Amino acid sequence: MRIVHVNTEHTWRGGENQVFNLMLGLRKRGHQVEAVTLPDSALMRRCRDQGLDVFGLAMRSDADLLAAWRLARHLKNRPCDILHAQTARAHALALLARRFGTRARVVVSRRLDFPVKPNLGNRWKYRSRLVDAYIAVAGVIRDILIAAGVEPGKVAVINSSIDLSRFEGVGDRREEVRRELGLPLDALVIGNVAALAWHKGQKDLIAAMVPVMRSIPSAWLVIVGGGEEREALETAARQSGVAGRVVMTGARNDVPRLLTAFDVFCMSSYLEGLCNSVLEAFAMRLPVAATRAGGLPEIVEHERTGLLAEPRDPESLAAALVRLATDRELAARVGEAGQRLVRQGFGVDVMVDSTEALYSRLVREG
Repeated sequence: MRIVHVNTEHTWRGGENQVFNLMLGLRKRGHQVEAVTLPDSALMRRCRDQGLDVFGLAMRSDADLLAAWRLARHLKNRPCDILHAQTARAHALALLARRFGTRARVVVSRRLDFPVKPNLGNRWKYRSRLVDAYIAVAGVIRDILIAAGVEPGKVAVINSSIDLSRFEGVGDRREEVRRELGLPLDALVIGNVAALAWHKGQKDLIAAMVPVMRSIPSAWLVIVGGGEEREALETAARQSGVAGRVVMTGARNDVPRLLTAFDVFCMSSYLEGLCNSVLEAFAMRLPVAATRAGGLPEIVEHERTGLLAEPRDPESLAAALVRLATDRELAARVGEAGQRLVRQGFGVDVMVDSTEALYSRLVREG
């Protein structure tokens, strides 16, 4: 098959990582793959580094008729079997491209549990007969799609995945990383890896550090990621009186190495998909505390693969963190269970298998 993926993000986040891994996996299986991205996007650069076909296209809005026409013209010159829209804007542009004559089967991925607003544009997008299938990365997102008017039979749940090979042979880099980040070697280090975005809830995690530090005076917090909320988070840390115990590293490409310095991993989101970062923490056998948001409870099973706290509730989050930090038997047990879970069902090959099967079915039916 020839498969074209449309992604409208300029930066590199979990969704772009999923697209990239999917493209590599499909190419390995003999399919022709191409990405349509914003010019000089992070995904474009990664694709070029790996020799993957990529087509740069300015895509300014959901109603960018010129972009949709250019996409349709490109696909007329290089026809494809599957047009996979990987973002909300790509969803709209794929529908417009179909109106301009593109004949490919259209697949749309949805990764976040943001409610679908009941406006005219979304009714057009989510009730269109021009979309052949939707991929939800978690069961809760499947429910959101159906509530938005998508026919249940069009929705497939295909979980996010991680490249497990990145976490093999990392070794013990604990002391090295702690020295690099200015952390005491004997500190209790809580780690968070996520874009610095409002829905990731890092302000709640910073607020939770106040009661955590009352119980565990040696506690430090490391937040790994870049984004528009950095200044607001730095202000929150100062106002909470914990700025001296919060390290913000910015975006990094050595996450497996950084994870070796953490004692506990925390995901504080109040809107979330399945969350690659939690899967990565599982791969490193870290005990995880997470909020009951989005698809997180589908992987963080309370008392089995981690502990759950209430969203937007710093005290609840602090209680889970303190418990994991002080109950070594519990921490070891949930860490091992999390690692087993991710190894059994969340590797890239599992995701590629399921997506390839969906594509093949659509092509046969078409």
